[in-house]
Amino acid sequence: MDTQQAVADAAPHEANEDGVESRRDGANKITLGPGDSLDGKLNYNGHVTVQGQAQGEFRVTGNFDVGNGATVKALIEGSNVTIKGDVEGVLTARDKLTLGKSAKLSGDVTVKRLQIEDGASFNGHVRMGSFEQSSGS
Repeated sequence: MDTQQAVADAAPHEANEDGVESRRDGANKITLGPGDSLDGKLNYNGHVTVQGQAQGEFRVTGNFDVGNGATVKALIEGSNVTIKGDVEGVLTARDKLTLGKSAKLSGDVTVKRLQIEDGASFNGHVRMGSFEQSSGS
């Protein structure tokens, strides 16, 4: 278990009536376990972790993490995106994209920062730069 995950797991949290965890730091988090699957469109104000299977369109304000053994075929938008499993689709990381050593990514990405660990696989195009919105001028 890495340090970031251990800290997140140790942080006090409680589930609301909808079953969504709300951490005391105010950030919401959804976790799809290894046997879970999701097919559809999700706009979410919080963090998402996928350890199972997901496909569709995922736009989150927080981080989007794809665990070892997970499979995602989707359009993904998040602050920081970390991939350790298999991902196919269009991806936007507003801050940083991290490809772990077991990551397999196929698709085009738009990122501010990119980190690729030795052993990761990436097939696609990368656009790097700032995400400042233009006012149509």
